[in-house]
Amino acid sequence: MNIKLIEKKKDSISFLAKNITAQFANSLRRTILDEVPTMAINTVKISKNSSALYDEMIAHRLGLIPLKSDIKGYELKQDCKCKGEGCARCQTTLSLKAKGPAVVYAENLQAQDPKIKPAYPQIIIVKLLKGQTLELEATAILGKGKEHAKWSPGLAYYHHPAKITLNNCKIKEAEEICPKKVFKFDKDKLKIINEEACDLCNACTELVKDGSIKIEPIREEFIFEIESFGQLDPKTMVLTALELLKVKTDGVAEHLK
Repeated sequence: MNIKLIEKKKDSISFLAKNITAQFANSLRRTILDEVPTMAINTVKISKNSSALYDEMIAHRLGLIPLKSDIKGYELKQDCKCKGEGCARCQTTLSLKAKGPAVVYAENLQAQDPKIKPAYPQIIIVKLLKGQTLELEATAILGKGKEHAKWSPGLAYYHHPAKITLNNCKIKEAEEICPKKVFKFDKDKLKIINEEACDLCNACTELVKDGSIKIEPIREEFIFEIESFGQLDPKTMVLTALELLKVKTDGVAEHLK
């Protein structure tokens, strides 16, 4: 597999992958979504809650807070030596005590492990009025997206890159209708300035009916778009997924022997 980086941002990455099959591309996508483990709150014990929200609503909101962590420092419960009973190797606790009037944010959670922090500290958990209180203890564990969406590390999708052919196109509106800014109209002629950005929406070809714009997908290549929810950076998501795929394929090969 040959990879060419197209764009890299703090919470997203896009790259061009060549010499792979559609089956492998989809396996990588599904592994990122379903198999890459992340940390999330799984159980909540609420000792005091006089807020406007029910206990179940607060627990649900806590579970969906993306938590940054060192996933290599923990094991999945089913793989832990404690056999799922719960220990420092497979779980950690977060506590919260708040009294109104106040706005309770994700950053108010106090984690037992200092490496575990909310990816977005300003997520609002609840608003407390004067005299209202909230006290709780939550348990966070490693999990996978196939078990619950709260453990999914982000979004992963792909599309074929486009091969664009221009045949003396002189329709200026083609530049304006393209949502990805692929074209630029210069000197009474349409030019390609960002072919890699084309996502095959065909808005331009639907506008231009004379065949002066031709767009075809390059079937043997794939552009991956990876967006993180905040628990892991996009590069770690991809590399972890590739490691998991290798372990699975090596296991299949060993069984076939």
